[in-house]
Amino acid sequence: MHGSLRDRRVLVTGASAGIGAAVATAAVQAGARVALLARKGDRLAETADRIGPAAVAVTCDVTDEAAVPGAVDEAAERLGGGLDAVVNSAGKFTIGGVSDTDPATWRSMFEVNVLGLLAVTKAAVPHLRDGRAPSVVNISSMSGRRVPRPESGVYAATKFAVHALGEALRLELGPQGIRVTTVAPGLVDTGIADGWPPGERTDQFRERLRGDGLAPEAVADVVVHVLAAPPEVNVVEYAVMSVNQ
Repeated sequence: MHGSLRDRRVLVTGASAGIGAAVATAAVQAGARVALLARKGDRLAETADRIGPAAVAVTCDVTDEAAVPGAVDEAAERLGGGLDAVVNSAGKFTIGGVSDTDPATWRSMFEVNVLGLLAVTKAAVPHLRDGRAPSVVNISSMSGRRVPRPESGVYAATKFAVHALGEALRLELGPQGIRVTTVAPGLVDTGIADGWPPGERTDQFRERLRGDGLAPEAVADVVVHVLAAPPEVNVVEYAVMSVNQ
């Protein structure tokens, strides 16, 4: 059961599919108005249309540091002139050990998972200061708590950074009344492996997602629960995984 987010204004990144789309859907079902932000404009518009009139689409790549502030301002304006919450859900995972991947692969994960999160959060803080029960929720991973296998080491490094930044932001923004939460899911059955090269490793990972992963809606329920907590309550971290994992 969703908690109440009645009339809350929520910005969700990575919202065209997967966890981000599920969070946007659940937030609207809980009474919020939601701005969906992602780089794939057509897919994003389709998701917003499916959710309904309480959802608006704002196309932006979170790695475009020059475009992010304007996109966040646009989202706040279209939601009625402010933000009450930001959910940083945009993420990227490319499988491979350090010895069989390249600097461009490492950099792309850090740019989305870490620098994109920072850029969106920085742009959103001025809007959140005047928000109701203002909150930042960062979607990290259980891989930000331990390194599960060598071929996900660089991805895990980005998520360790998300955990560290979550705590730093909590210490920085808490005195301003802004709550910061790190949500750490285990495997989630999303399209995160879309675009990986075909092969046995990709097939095995996709099979694990289907067999052992949570539904994105389960993570979305966690986010709504966190956002619906009383304003004086800051859930610092919420780790969740399937019983099958």
